Amino acid sequence: MNKYFDYNPGTFPEGSFRISPSQISRFFDSTAQWYREFLLDEAPAFTGSTASELGNCVHAAAAMYHDTKSVDKQAILDYINSISNPDVDKSVILDQYKLMIENLVNTYLMHARHTHSEEFISTEVLPKIYVGGSVDAYDQHSGTIVDYKTTSAKTVPSTFARPYYFQLMTYSWILKRQNRPVNTLKLVYVTRFVDGGYSDKTGKKLKDYESKCESITHTITQADWDLIEGCINTIAHSVKLWQEQPELRFALAQDWRLYQKPKPTLFVD
Repeated sequence: MNKYFDYNPGTFPEGSFRISPSQISRFFDSTAQWYREFLLDEAPAFTGSTASELGNCVHAAAAMYHDTKSVDKQAILDYINSISNPDVDKSVILDQYKLMIENLVNTYLMHARHTHSEEFISTEVLPKIYVGGSVDAYDQHSGTIVDYKTTSAKTVPSTFARPYYFQLMTYSWILKRQNRPVNTLKLVYVTRFVDGGYSDKTGKKLKDYESKCESITHTITQADWDLIEGCINTIAHSVKLWQEQPELRFALAQDWRLYQKPKPTLFVD
């Protein structure tokens, strides 16, 4: 049962570097931080948050339903009770997870068709430089790649956020390289219940926002394929330069702190 809650990092040859699909956009948006986190190992270890643990529960439920057409609610409750991270507010998770999972199952999963769930996919871009990660769900018949997102927002967005677009396009690019059909990206959002509370002025009850499950899709175009291939190759070649030419690291990472002064020239009589 732990397989539904454990992170799958995949298996790669020793000495390999993996580009994570969920971090593609950060390479371009937070370049210096990306290099320091993934190539200098300077980022503090992320031990989870209330939002990420709630997301883990919902993702686990989706995977369970794919495998068994049911959700082991006791296993999810046991997992929640096992969380010892003081930064995680378990009361929030306990208040939200049942309703969110029920909405995901009844609104989406009962009517969806997926051929794969939580499959780890990867491909080698350059020697010992890979891109890969776990796909929430994939339907080979329709060529649709699916990602579940939990959110505390009151409404579901109508367009793909930049990080999610890059993430799903990267998965799609890997599948395409494996000669598997893919033409549609789908984000399945599950929102939290939000208690509107009471007005400070009138004391009247304000509007509550019910938990809901809604999907948005994107049909992949040739422009999308060209963009993601260019992005992945740019990152892979940048990592290769980082590894082979340390004197360029400051320029690659856009971080002068990484500048290496030239070694002094020694003169011999």
